[in-house]
Amino acid sequence: MDLDKLNFLPDWDDDQFPEEEGEAWKTYEIRAAGKALYLKWREVFGLVLAFTENLSDDSEENETHEQSTQRLIYENAMIIAPKIRSASMVDLYVLQMENAAIIRTNARQLMEQVGFAVLMGFAEESYKNVIAEGMEEFKLLFKGWVATFKKDEFEDEWGLFL
Repeated sequence: MDLDKLNFLPDWDDDQFPEEEGEAWKTYEIRAAGKALYLKWREVFGLVLAFTENLSDDSEENETHEQSTQRLIYENAMIIAPKIRSASMVDLYVLQMENAAIIRTNARQLMEQVGFAVLMGFAEESYKNVIAEGMEEFKLLFKGWVATFKKDEFEDEWGLFL
């Protein structure tokens, strides 16, 4: 299976991030960290798609447990890339942290579903381990990316990210 053909996430395009003239230095750190994180996610995403392709046979009329697990993994995987891009495009701390929290939640749930697929015998443990290794690398980049967020004077009206 050619993972490049399976992975439909677009490449990171620096030109899609608007910036004011002479202000690029303000966003360089978060954008560079966001780009590295996004590129790592593209790798993990390809592994996840390959993993889920082998979970079920779409020929059955009623959704099976394998198909349900596959769907949940897809749902979690599909949220992460747009949230990385979104948080890398804004300079509001509250929105950056909100996106980061959503990424963390979906990455954790994705790994729980992958683990469940193995537990139920839908997939091999070795495939889960490959995804887990990629996720650990992603997690390290994620921590570095979040460290680039700068707390600002805006208050979180929900009182969550103080």
